Amino acid sequence: MPGVEPGPRSFVWRGRRYAVCAVLDTWQERRAWWREVGDLPGARVPDTERRVWRVEARPPSGTAGVFDLGRDDDHWLLLRAHD
Repeated sequence: MPGVEPGPRSFVWRGRRYAVCAVLDTWQERRAWWREVGDLPGARVPDTERRVWRVEARPPSGTAGVFDLGRDDDHWLLLRAHD
């Protein structure tokens, strides 16, 4: 996809580093930006959308899992861990 930033290569969850084995899907979703702004006067309204990557990832020892990772501004977030 043109203009789409590269996806994550690894992330830490519950104290373990997971290596991304494959990107299964990517999409845009709307953020609940109003939760971040609240009632603060003059608060900056963040971007209303985020890019999400569904990835298959594996810790150094253990089985692979499927995770949804999102990118907000300049940091990554673990949004969902699928069973």
